[in-house]
Amino acid sequence: MSTSDESTTRSVKVWDIPTRLFHWLLVIGIFAMWLTADVLDRLGLHMAIGYALIGLIIFRLVWGFIGSDTARFTQFVRCPRTIITHLKKPKSGVLLGHNPLGALSVLAMILSVMVQLGTGLFSNDQIYNEGPFSDYVSEHMQDLMSEIHEINFYILLGLIALHLTAIAFYQIKKHEPLVRAMITGKRTLQADEEVLNTSLRFAGPIAFVIATAIGIGAWYLISYQAKMVAGWLGMH
Repeated sequence: MSTSDESTTRSVKVWDIPTRLFHWLLVIGIFAMWLTADVLDRLGLHMAIGYALIGLIIFRLVWGFIGSDTARFTQFVRCPRTIITHLKKPKSGVLLGHNPLGALSVLAMILSVMVQLGTGLFSNDQIYNEGPFSDYVSEHMQDLMSEIHEINFYILLGLIALHLTAIAFYQIKKHEPLVRAMITGKRTLQADEEVLNTSLRFAGPIAFVIATAIGIGAWYLISYQAKMVAGWLGMH
């Protein structure tokens, strides 16, 4: 970058390390889930990765309440009216983090992943592999969960395609490198661009340790104490 370019742009922090780690681990995890199920036919490994993703999603849910401002649900989840207003007449200036429409995409993606993971816990292929909670529901419920698991996978693929299309749009049409920002944590702005949400607060290590501990705890319970969890849920 030339000296002239540097004088007309500035870099601002948007995403913290935990949020970026979650994003890329989720990308890797979803790809690994597809690979182990549809290509390698390693359903035992597929389920182990699913348990790990449950811990990752639990971490993100906790981080959405105690994490940095741009990761908190209260900072980017908006009502339908706000989303419609954003589509009709976006505010001038830069909103660091998810805009109202992007937030809707994030929520839809997380919800779809949660459905995929949750139904997998009850699924049963009637041959070699079964979810840890399949023994506590009827065969009809196992079949229903397995069917939802399969259908939701295509919904998830559609959401991923939509997400990638939006990234390409912002990169090509608006010249906003969203992928680079999710790698570096920073966004490059023009010197004259106004930031609408200044003074962002970024969470410290204590919040990260708490969210990580809860996520690891969820992974451990599902992986090794499923019977106890089933009892807590009243499925015995």
